Amino acid sequence: MMNYLISFVLSMLLFPLFSSADTIVLKNGRRIENVRAWEEDGQVKCYRFGSLIGYLKENVQRIEEEELNEKLNEANLLGKEERLDLEKFKVIKVYDGDTFMAEGHNIKIMARLVGIDTPEKANKRKQKPGQPYSQKAGEYLAKMILNKTIKIKSYGIESYNRLLTEVFAGNRNVNLELLRAGFAEVYNGKLPKGFDIAPYRKAEMKAKESKKGIWSLGSKYISPKKWRNMYNK
Repeated sequence: MMNYLISFVLSMLLFPLFSSADTIVLKNGRRIENVRAWEEDGQVKCYRFGSLIGYLKENVQRIEEEELNEKLNEANLLGKEERLDLEKFKVIKVYDGDTFMAEGHNIKIMARLVGIDTPEKANKRKQKPGQPYSQKAGEYLAKMILNKTIKIKSYGIESYNRLLTEVFAGNRNVNLELLRAGFAEVYNGKLPKGFDIAPYRKAEMKAKESKKGIWSLGSKYISPKKWRNMYNK
């Protein structure tokens, strides 16, 4: 098993997630691993623990780069399509209703629940208000998986470099549970090859019929995709 650590940082405030993880090697021998590094204003900068940190170039020996896909392949998270890719991870952070960070097998992953879309959280920088039920969706997901060991089935990496996953907590499919509770809708976009959307549509239909969660809003309901388009102009 590899000894590297993939540490994805939610840098939505300024930058999207990146496709490689860098290591900054300082002249004193210290190694700053699993960051995205760049040079600016005479410094080598990176994000660590959600903060922007700069090291004087004169104190930096070199920057080592390694591709994310290579690391995931080594961890067997991008296995063959027919492989039932259930890997155990412990969830260490939940960001919203469909995004979380987990660790296991000597790596950390940023993951997004495949097949669903949950209400958008508020974004003060973009002056974007949160959608109704966005907080409840995050709380619901956290209750199911935060600080717990889960199993994931991976479906590759999406455009923001998050691992697309079906998540299983005990005998429950977490993705489907969010739909059943009315805290998510079926994802309205391109789905990964081999993913079966049929049970997801069925779960959404039942939640709609029962007017659970987001569906209780009736004609006032706005899909997360439309919400993003409204505030990302």
